[in-house]
Amino acid sequence: MNSSEVQRHLRYRIVGLLHVGRLKRGDLLPSIRGMARELGVDHRAVASAYRALEAEGLVEIRPGSGVYLAADGGERAVESETARWLGEVLLEGWSRRLPRTEMAGLVERCAASRVRCACVESNEDHMVAIAAELEADFSLDVHPVRVSPSAGPDSIAPHELAAADLVVTTVFHGDAARAAAAGAGKPCVVVSLNPRFAAEINKALSGREVTGVIADPAFGDRAREFLDVTPHRGKVRLVLVDELEGPLDLESGSVLVTRAARRKLGLPDHHLVPTPPTYISPASARELYEVIVALSLAD
Repeated sequence: MNSSEVQRHLRYRIVGLLHVGRLKRGDLLPSIRGMARELGVDHRAVASAYRALEAEGLVEIRPGSGVYLAADGGERAVESETARWLGEVLLEGWSRRLPRTEMAGLVERCAASRVRCACVESNEDHMVAIAAELEADFSLDVHPVRVSPSAGPDSIAPHELAAADLVVTTVFHGDAARAAAAGAGKPCVVVSLNPRFAAEINKALSGREVTGVIADPAFGDRAREFLDVTPHRGKVRLVLVDELEGPLDLESGSVLVTRAARRKLGLPDHHLVPTPPTYISPASARELYEVIVALSLAD
């Protein structure tokens, strides 16, 4: 890495950690020599990168003490990162000989288009978790299509997909959904779980007994099958939300509640862990957006 590459790496790293809450204003950052060893570069390149980030107002170098996240530069750093990202998008358009005004038109056209999505799942907990993100993050009009846990290729009736532009499911029903989508002439995306979400769940389950509050017995069956082949076997007690007795101790961290169960209990709307990363993986998000854009531009 040269100095500019080191600077770019550090900026993205710091702003990313700030965004997800793992850094806060005034926190001590890795030392110049420590970061140089981690990146395998000359310490002078790291020192130069930190000085450039200090000039931007992102970090503060305190001689004899270390490098700190600037106490008053958080918002400016995020705004600067947004401007940088949008600049990259426009630069990509320029490389394809698309003027900025045409880029804006394409984005507006994609953003304004309403795409109808058939979400195929066999239990309420997974259906609600996936549908909530498809609606909130991707602005899709979601139509739930419930199937049995053992749904085969002929389990989905053609009329259930007739009004959809796109079919979304998980690997549990990938074969059935793909076959039905192909028969209906619709694109199908099989979404995968975000590795960061999986890591948060694994962290929440590690080293203690946990109660999982769920809405659908079918989700419980799927969860038990998975847990039986993990180190968490026997450590998770699953309880249906309709069979709860007494209040939940949500502050202890030993109770996980699915999004569907939370809605029944009137709790804040998130899935299993507080302030979670997205349930849908970045790879699946990319595939979804490619299909959404193609459908929007074809209108």
